[in-house]
Amino acid sequence: MFYKLIIECGHMGAGNGYEKVWFIKGSNPLAILQKARAMPGVKRKETSLAIKLIKEISREEYINGINSKRAAVKILLNG
Repeated sequence: MFYKLIIECGHMGAGNGYEKVWFIKGSNPLAILQKARAMPGVKRKETSLAIKLIKEISREEYINGINSKRAAVKILLNG
């Protein structure tokens, strides 16, 4: 199963952060929640308040999401 997550990230002070989209593969939503809480940069790791959205998506949406993130990084690195 494939999931799209929106997670609050960043260490920009109390109550400040930014939302980041992640695409994760997992067996069920609870396993995904635990994976998401362990990711680097996630705010409020001790609670699940940083997780704004967990949505099951198709395999095609997952692949497109991963590829779009890679393309964005490539553009940033190459200028």
